[in-house]
Amino acid sequence: MPKKSGRGKWILLLLIVVGAVLYYNTGDKPKETAAPQQLYKLEKAGAGTTADYTATARRIHAAVDSGLLGAKLSAQSVQETNRETPRQKVEGSIRWHARQLLVSVPPDTKVEAVQQALQGPLKSTGGEVLSSQPDNYQGLPVVRIDVGVRDSLAGDPLTLITDRIYVTTRKKSEALLPVKPPTGGSGRLAIVIDDFGYSSEPIGAFAAISRPITFSVFPYRPYSNEAASRALSSGHQVMLHLPMEALSAAEQAEPTSITVAMADPDIQQAVNKAVQAVPGIIGVNNHQGSKATADRRVMRDVLTILKANNLFFVDSRTNSQSVAAEMSQQMGLRTGENDLFIDNSADVEAIKNQLRTATHLAIQHGSITVIGHARMSTATAVREMIPEIEAAGVKLVFESELVR
Repeated sequence: MPKKSGRGKWILLLLIVVGAVLYYNTGDKPKETAAPQQLYKLEKAGAGTTADYTATARRIHAAVDSGLLGAKLSAQSVQETNRETPRQKVEGSIRWHARQLLVSVPPDTKVEAVQQALQGPLKSTGGEVLSSQPDNYQGLPVVRIDVGVRDSLAGDPLTLITDRIYVTTRKKSEALLPVKPPTGGSGRLAIVIDDFGYSSEPIGAFAAISRPITFSVFPYRPYSNEAASRALSSGHQVMLHLPMEALSAAEQAEPTSITVAMADPDIQQAVNKAVQAVPGIIGVNNHQGSKATADRRVMRDVLTILKANNLFFVDSRTNSQSVAAEMSQQMGLRTGENDLFIDNSADVEAIKNQLRTATHLAIQHGSITVIGHARMSTATAVREMIPEIEAAGVKLVFESELVR
């Protein structure tokens, strides 16, 4: 009996094992979920950490090239650069590789077709088409397609543009006819909002405005990256708000300003670093700068770096003696000038009255640029004035549409 009982136990154990195997192979099992794709590599850099997106950027470059090739398109010119910007809440930096491509397409080709050609190859890279909007490339009217990465780094939203594709139906060598200002009670108005980076609250308020707003963002501030990322993701444009030396030392607030005492290599290095610090910029305007913008040597150094990065310059006109716009034109940069500050007062009604003045000026001159600041009162005034501005026949546009 003991022998038979032992054999029964072994048979029972065998049946249990077989049943388990059959259940594992045929029964319902929890579905496995793929781990999120790691888009960056962490590197220790001194006391901080660098998040390196370069490998992801190069995969996106290859996908963009593949998409263009599939659409039987190729780039007329390609500019490449290594980009690096400081992280916002922890010590360290964010690094990636970026390109600018000029792509000429047949006149009957729609930009949507180019975007669609890119989407398939991009799927496996972690990249995506971020936005498309009218722009200007070295005198050519273009539609700019931004391709890049949306990610979250240490809980902060992050947008990196890896490929900026300028789509044109003209050859680069074609001359452009001068643009005639609108007539008959119509005009164009670009609203540039300065000083993003110090506070989080105004970012959402301006991002929610459903008309073109050009965000001008300080480098190196606690909310600089958030401001640029939110602007891009909500369809707005981003400029760098470059701190420059004021006439009065008492007015100087930014520790990283471009000053007339700096040597040429130091100015160019500081400007280049600031350009890399704010993602997605297409242009630059000066913060303060009443002393620096009147100095030809300083402006030559500043504009040399901007031209190398295909960026336009908008003179904030903090000094009537500024040479910035004149030198920009002489050096072949697209340029614009501030025509009116709209919020020297924080009162909403006072800001609205300034916007009414801006509306009349836009009708009178065809197009103007105005500058406000990242404040809740300014956001409220702009939002509430949109119906009145448009009823007067004035169209709100991005600053990139006005620079020449």
